[in-house]
Amino acid sequence: MTPPAAGPLLGTRAIVLTQAWGGNWCTALLGMMGADVIQVEVRRRPDSWRGDYGAPIPLGLRDVPTAEHPWNLNYLYNAVSLNKRCITIDLSEPDGLAVFRRLVPLADLIVENFSPRVMRNLGIGFADLQALKPDIILASLSAYGATGPWSNVPGIGGTIEPTSGQSALLGYLDGPPLNSGQMYPDPIAGLYGLLGLTTALHHRECTGQGQWIDLSMQEANLSVVGDAALEFTTNGTPRRRLANRHTSFAPHGIYPTLGEERWIALACEDEVQWRALCELTDNAAWAMDERFATNRARKVHEDALDTAIAEWAAAHERDDLVARLVSVGVLAAPVLDSREVAQDAHLRERGVVRAVYHPEAGTRLQAALPMHFSRTPATIVRHAPLQGQHNHEVFAELLGMSADEVDDLIRRGISGSGPPDEAVGGG
Repeated sequence: MTPPAAGPLLGTRAIVLTQAWGGNWCTALLGMMGADVIQVEVRRRPDSWRGDYGAPIPLGLRDVPTAEHPWNLNYLYNAVSLNKRCITIDLSEPDGLAVFRRLVPLADLIVENFSPRVMRNLGIGFADLQALKPDIILASLSAYGATGPWSNVPGIGGTIEPTSGQSALLGYLDGPPLNSGQMYPDPIAGLYGLLGLTTALHHRECTGQGQWIDLSMQEANLSVVGDAALEFTTNGTPRRRLANRHTSFAPHGIYPTLGEERWIALACEDEVQWRALCELTDNAAWAMDERFATNRARKVHEDALDTAIAEWAAAHERDDLVARLVSVGVLAAPVLDSREVAQDAHLRERGVVRAVYHPEAGTRLQAALPMHFSRTPATIVRHAPLQGQHNHEVFAELLGMSADEVDDLIRRGISGSGPPDEAVGGG
């Protein structure tokens, strides 16, 4: 299988040791932008998002004839690993580490999201990589960065939410801090990683110099609550939890509509939008009510305002109501579940949601590149790789290894696919 044939990063190669969501999403975006992304995995410690070797076939795939290996069928891994090639190398084995080191001079980018000590302990920290290729760009996406008192503290999206300050702002006025339940810090860190990598490539084109991008998930996600953080550090005022409300304008909330678990998001940022909402509802009482006469008054009486809007919205069908609101200039959108997001007409038309064929899972909807490029279209979308799918291809293409040499690595468990105690070849 050849790398993508289009995109702004065509001609760039990344050797990546990323895992789970944030790192894998970052490097999948590189691949969808045209880079040749080679994912390095270790059989004895499979990516947590591939899942355990002993896991059952996912329920929704058990009737698919080609669904054979659970580690190639995990929805999580397959959703965030598009447009990559996958090789397996056991970096704890000297011969495996030697193979990795031979790949480094052939790469532009190295990306990893281990704890900071891991790359150093393996002898492939930034200085080691520079010795192999002086202009190499290394991106390290760790929880708290490579320096500082928390540098060796492990973290995931669910722990970064509270430490970055997000959880302090999530929740209801009379309730405790909450996590979002969506692990948002992971994709946010992935997007910041992509930004750092593309900026570093531009810098290298201008100067010839590589660099080390030391990205902290915590710091990347502080930007999401930057205004609240600045408010606290400047004047010592902690922001209250507002549920779905806004700090300065009203209405701003999520309201139930006709049917079970059917909701809309609705907001009015100014008086023009508020008057349009009143006219649409044909509710003279709202327009005449002094409690709602100005935005300041609406903020003071927001409980009554939300109750009135909720009672009105509950009598209307969700999608029809959203269309009517948008048509008169009121900010509104349906609250979609994951299935509805996949079927969203706008995302389909924009090519963000694409049907992608996978050799074991079959054709499935996947989230592709959420951006378009006018001069360098990036339209090719390939399925997430099977574990070790490209061992022979990559080792022969880049390192000139013979089939016998690759088979020897597989026989010794340094490469291959599947459970390490099984003699299963790969690629």
